Amino acid sequence: MLRSYYGQFLFLGIYTGITLWIFHQVYHTSQQVIDEEFHLKQGKYYCHGQFDIWDGKITTLPGLYLISAFILGPFGACSTYALRLISLVASIANVCFIFSIRRMVTGIRSERKVHLECMSLSILPPLYFFSHLYYTDVLSVTTVLMMIFASFKGMHNIGALAAFVAILMRQTNIVWVVFVLGSNILNCAMTICLANKKSSGKEVQRYGMKSLITSVETIIRSPSIVITILRRCCSLYLGYILNMIGFVIFLLYNGSIVVGDKTAHVAAIHVPQIFYFTIFFAIFSGSHIFSCLRRMLRFVRKKWYITVLCCALFVVIVSKNTIVHPYLLADNRHYTFYIWNRFYGKWWFARYLPIPIYFGVIVILGWMLLGNSGQQNIALSLFWIAATFVSVALQQLVEVRYFILPFLVLRLIQTSVRVSTKLLVLEFIINVIINVATFFIFATKTFHWANYAEPQRIIW
Repeated sequence: MLRSYYGQFLFLGIYTGITLWIFHQVYHTSQQVIDEEFHLKQGKYYCHGQFDIWDGKITTLPGLYLISAFILGPFGACSTYALRLISLVASIANVCFIFSIRRMVTGIRSERKVHLECMSLSILPPLYFFSHLYYTDVLSVTTVLMMIFASFKGMHNIGALAAFVAILMRQTNIVWVVFVLGSNILNCAMTICLANKKSSGKEVQRYGMKSLITSVETIIRSPSIVITILRRCCSLYLGYILNMIGFVIFLLYNGSIVVGDKTAHVAAIHVPQIFYFTIFFAIFSGSHIFSCLRRMLRFVRKKWYITVLCCALFVVIVSKNTIVHPYLLADNRHYTFYIWNRFYGKWWFARYLPIPIYFGVIVILGWMLLGNSGQQNIALSLFWIAATFVSVALQQLVEVRYFILPFLVLRLIQTSVRVSTKLLVLEFIINVIINVATFFIFATKTFHWANYAEPQRIIW
């Protein structure tokens, strides 16, 4: 047993050592980065027990600050260094969850390819960078991964508790609670409809599209089975349901999903965000893109009429639904500012040029999620699609951090695409190079804003 975990322990040790060294370098380079201006101040208030003070510019619930107060408050360790350590420790926990979830999904404990894939996901550049700062993102990922892990283990009370904390971290995490609850209910329904007596509810099911169709036919023939499904689901997943009810009450009371400055984050349908996500996926999932490239090109050649129709539709969507948030144009401390101003927004035709890439990646995502190999869990796929659309396509601001959870969850749950060891090594190396370049730019590229004394730096 220990031998099967040797690779994980070795990587975890190396990861911790290198990350801690980089953490020190980042701390000595800058002790306040962009939105840390608000997070650090609020975290220190809570850490010192001043729970009655709240900065109205903060738009998330106080999960990060409450956890900081719970862990650091008793020791009086409320410095910037200590607060940032919360993210570093959370990133180490993320490594463990990534390995554990991927093993459960694949059913493989020690295969080299599983280790390589988990190593690559653990250093996903946008997520890894924020492991060194006091932002909500890393701990938000931790709580969502904990919820998914507990759900896959059948420990739904713990999963429901993790869901509650995940919502406290970021309200938008409610979509991942729906992902967990909905996929569990659908899997439970298929188990009952298919009379799968071998299922214990403590393993990741392999129900595919055929199982879903058979289950629907069973319900149509015997509608009374729905009562059995509801009874079972209410018993097993009550904790998640209570989280959903609590969130609806919060929405009714608050009048919006956003707390604080609601004007800066107004929800709107912004479908091109899905297209931007495909670029994100292509950059950080080279192993899967290259594995499916030939198959995708054959599809484009043989189904050329579908390709033409979809690309024409994408042109219309880009033309009519592209939203340019004021923050995107104003804040030159983010990579998205430079991508937009030097490409998408520079020439009128530039935003249409990547459309073939959007289509190609969407085709690949379709195979990953809805492939007929019989290996991919259809419930996880369908609710991933729903959760990703809601969490990404309802955001006006183009923000790389919005893509982290959809990306990670997809890579963790997919089983349809098999990749080679060489491609996974290449993906890992690319992630390392991007991380090195990101930290180099952060450390060396500075500029000044009129209303800030300290130099500003570029981050994701």
